[in-house]
Amino acid sequence: MLVAQLSDPHIFARGKLMEGVVDTAANLSLALASLENIAPTPDFIVLTGDLVNDGEPEQYDHLKEVLGTSLDSFIVVAGNHDDRAGLRAVFPQLSSVGSGNAPIDYVIDAERDGRSLSLIVLDTTVPGEHAGALDATQLEWLDVQLGERCDREVLIVQHHPPFNSGIGFMDTYGMHGAEAEAAVVAKYPNVAAVISGHLHRPATAAWGGTVAFASPSTAAQVSPSFNGETTSYTDEPGMLSLHWWTDEGVASHVQPIGDCGRWVPEWAK
Repeated sequence: MLVAQLSDPHIFARGKLMEGVVDTAANLSLALASLENIAPTPDFIVLTGDLVNDGEPEQYDHLKEVLGTSLDSFIVVAGNHDDRAGLRAVFPQLSSVGSGNAPIDYVIDAERDGRSLSLIVLDTTVPGEHAGALDATQLEWLDVQLGERCDREVLIVQHHPPFNSGIGFMDTYGMHGAEAEAAVVAKYPNVAAVISGHLHRPATAAWGGTVAFASPSTAAQVSPSFNGETTSYTDEPGMLSLHWWTDEGVASHVQPIGDCGRWVPEWAK
């Protein structure tokens, strides 16, 4: 089974570019088009936060235009650049997930090919802050949800990675108290993985008795800067992530958006 992850598109108002350089809306459109060429068709498409850049209504209007008419088909995660009320106004599937500025935490239970699967969505955002956290109430909720699903395969989805990447200017705005989440997750060996965004760079870590993955961005990738450099980006293209989820676990891949082409060597024909 395949899970597609599009993260950190940072949509601006129409006609605006990211730092005057990146057309984030065009990149998100390319990412969506790229999924049409992937086989098998992804069972789930997850949007792991920072869907817009400043949480403004005109940015969400532009996001709706880019995503098209099937808004209820996406699994939506709040990011630190998002506005919770703004997300609820755009995505009808969030209408039953709290209201206003309450955290957007929810569970999707699904049956696929004889397997019982659960995707647990956590809102790691702290209003007004770039860094993330989970409070005691959310951690208790997570514990309850996992406890009720010990016989299911579970994928946890959130915006902030629960591990330090070594990229200092990103870790400064990472997730505080991730060790408390790890203590909860470690109790449940059926958690296949934790997938996140925020980092704008692919990275993985062994964490909480499972594997944690941070996705690159459809918009722009940060530099792999491990010596305390200032915030900077690379000229790498926008990327998306693909998670091949079997009963043996999750294998995560990253792919540049757009038409990457395909060729077959002579010996394989």
